[in-house]
Amino acid sequence: MMGAAGAFPANECSSGHRLDRADRRRTISTMARALHRPLCAALIALALLISAVGAQPANVPAVVDKLLQGFAAPDCRHRWQTIEEYSDRMIGRVLSYQEPAAEITDGLRDLAPARGSAVEQKVQMVTGYTDEASKAFARLAKVSQLVDRTGSPLDVWRKGLPPLTRVLEDPGEPFMTRKLAAAVIAESSQKSNIARTAGWGEPLPRLLTSKDPTARLLGSIIAATGGLLPGQAPTKGRIVPELLRGLDADSFAARYGSTRALLALSRQPVDRICVDPSDSASDRAAGVQAWHAWWAQSKAQSAEEKIE
Repeated sequence: MMGAAGAFPANECSSGHRLDRADRRRTISTMARALHRPLCAALIALALLISAVGAQPANVPAVVDKLLQGFAAPDCRHRWQTIEEYSDRMIGRVLSYQEPAAEITDGLRDLAPARGSAVEQKVQMVTGYTDEASKAFARLAKVSQLVDRTGSPLDVWRKGLPPLTRVLEDPGEPFMTRKLAAAVIAESSQKSNIARTAGWGEPLPRLLTSKDPTARLLGSIIAATGGLLPGQAPTKGRIVPELLRGLDADSFAARYGSTRALLALSRQPVDRICVDPSDSASDRAAGVQAWHAWWAQSKAQSAEEKIE
């Protein structure tokens, strides 16, 4: 199957680096180096979840044990840091980890039941996040196959945007698939002059005024994490209420994204306001209330401020 990188014009992505079976087995860092255009690497870095071929390093069991201890920790800050470390390992936000991601996930799933039902449920939820990302990647790769790549680079960019925009705006698509589509559009519009000329900077701001609550949440997460172009930044008063609502969203991915966005936007330390998105609604309640209290105190001064 042709990879999602194939959705972009040939002169924007390295030819010969299509995401075939062999490429999917590379580490994220190796793949990122192979692709000389950041707009291509965006899709890879967010969704390439298959680790490198090779023997399991001896420290994989130690990493698994450390993560299991973190998921079982009594304090929210420790559990949050564990979720962050696992996600960093799986989706490549930190490239210095050497342990194969798939081995880490398999170890967590194998050993979690022995740590109790609460830890098992957390592991199922957090590792399911990466399963959803992998499915989202496959979905966008399939969409990319249908793009007509004939014509000039500008023509190809123009033809490549509508299929992604349909995925982005479709309430029937999973949250993770829509989030990945948003990330690809954001990265492309920021890194490619041709993409901006072809209109790739236009779909994301529209999310903020959509009638679809999930679209507004996606737009708010993208805005809070710097995904919009200069001049498109909304006010905090527009997006913070959406992010607060996202703390109680149905999907782990939406709760996790909302929490990360609030931390980035507010610059509050996680040991001051903490929500573990893998907790039950009742266990999240105190943290969610703390975020609402923060906004109640801040909005009079900050509501009209633009996102930096």
